[in-house]
Amino acid sequence: MRPVNKWRAVLVVSATALVLSACGGGGGSGGGSGDDLAGGDPVAGGSASMITMSEPRIIDPAVMSNSYATNGVVGNALFGELLTDKPDGTFDFVLAKSLETSDGGTTWKLTLQDGLRFSDGSPMDAEDVAFNWNRIKDPQLGSQTRPDAESVADMKPDGQVLTFTLTQPIANFGHAIAYTSLNWVGKPEGLEAGQAAFDKNPIGAGPFTLGSWTRGGKMVLKKNPEYFDKPKPYLDEIVVSANGDEGQRFSTLESGGADATLNSSAAYYKRSLDKGLKGQLPGMNGGIAMYFNGRFAPFDDPRAREAVAKAIDLEAVNDAAYEGEGEVPKTFFTKDSPFYTDTPLTAYDKDAAQKLFDELADEGKPVEFMITAWQTTESRRVAEAMQAQLGTYKNVKADLEVLDFPAATAKVNAREFQMISGGVGSRDPETAVYRGLYSTSSGNVTGVKDAQMDAALDRGRRSTDVEERKEAYADMAARFAATNPAILYTRYTSGVTYNPETIAGLGQYANGSVTFDSAWTTK
Repeated sequence: MRPVNKWRAVLVVSATALVLSACGGGGGSGGGSGDDLAGGDPVAGGSASMITMSEPRIIDPAVMSNSYATNGVVGNALFGELLTDKPDGTFDFVLAKSLETSDGGTTWKLTLQDGLRFSDGSPMDAEDVAFNWNRIKDPQLGSQTRPDAESVADMKPDGQVLTFTLTQPIANFGHAIAYTSLNWVGKPEGLEAGQAAFDKNPIGAGPFTLGSWTRGGKMVLKKNPEYFDKPKPYLDEIVVSANGDEGQRFSTLESGGADATLNSSAAYYKRSLDKGLKGQLPGMNGGIAMYFNGRFAPFDDPRAREAVAKAIDLEAVNDAAYEGEGEVPKTFFTKDSPFYTDTPLTAYDKDAAQKLFDELADEGKPVEFMITAWQTTESRRVAEAMQAQLGTYKNVKADLEVLDFPAATAKVNAREFQMISGGVGSRDPETAVYRGLYSTSSGNVTGVKDAQMDAALDRGRRSTDVEERKEAYADMAARFAATNPAILYTRYTSGVTYNPETIAGLGQYANGSVTFDSAWTTK
């Protein structure tokens, strides 16, 4: 069998590319493994504090989103990771020992580390992984990972080995694990005890356990003595708090009130580096976007999507939301990406936009819709800037609502929004781009369907040939520009910023998911 982490076909952007923020944005540069954030020799003991953008609604490995903005810190701490990706496209194996395919991506073998134990002391094996992956498929749970779990047709656990077959060849399925909650495994008996019981005592095989949790306050994570990779974790505890205001998060970090924080603003990120703090941003294609909902009016008409895309001056949005420090995407893939193509995204054209608005109004279809913003400073500023610009046109009306994370997430999951911010892209187009844009994927938030884009995504997913994948994703980028399922308004910045005088060894993978297993205090 050929190990996945040896494949040269797994291509990603370099460490200097700009990166993802699910609900924020802005530019920047950086790499993204724990080694990049380390400094000196690890020291055992002590406590570290981290400010996230929001706290989990519930603790459930199937429902929690494996991203920096919401649940990545907590999910990685409690459940660990099967594997993590690196900027060069290879993988670091954590709870898993290896991931191999024998036939180009249809049949796979996931081998777990020996001696894994859940935090209650019971053994963890491949049956536990299979239980969690099957559970994600339940539509009643509303897991964002459901499209990826549905790709798994059959699983055969045997001790520490899980052999599974996919519904179609996916040559880069390791990314589907790293970027989603497929990476997290909770103890089946604990999950079956019910949500309330699991919230109080979540049982995983990660480096930390839940010590205490005050809703709207602090979550204290304690060192897990059952963690397999001793002497990790080095820290005795992590104190996690949430704040949706970027300015307040950075002020707290700069004043010494926290050791690390998540960042989603290019302006604050640059400012923090100028003040001697450090940060890390994993390279990502695509960008932070305003999704259109193509399922109903007004955006079921492609002309309405094109009109709004052409009506907004994204450089002005960048000035208003990110003090001009972000990067406005001109193409879907970054110039550092092996998938780069110079096909331009829809550009600002005020006259063409007004002509389309007038045309639709003459047909009795004036463009009227609600912009939904997340309860973060950057998301609100972006939405306000776009609403203000649209207000200068005739025959278009855009209202604005700002929702907290649970309410906005529920609106996305129910597909009840008209226009809402989110993210489109990842290092490698597989799996996030396929999941987000393929017509029949349950992860296609926009609902925009395009047969030519589907064909390109299928080719890119199945091929292990570098040139074939480049051609496929060039076609995908062209169809994205032609159909406008979303407006890419800034490159991703799903980063972590930290004080090197107080903490070292933080890790980061996928779309900015932060790990603490190798972190230690330098206080």
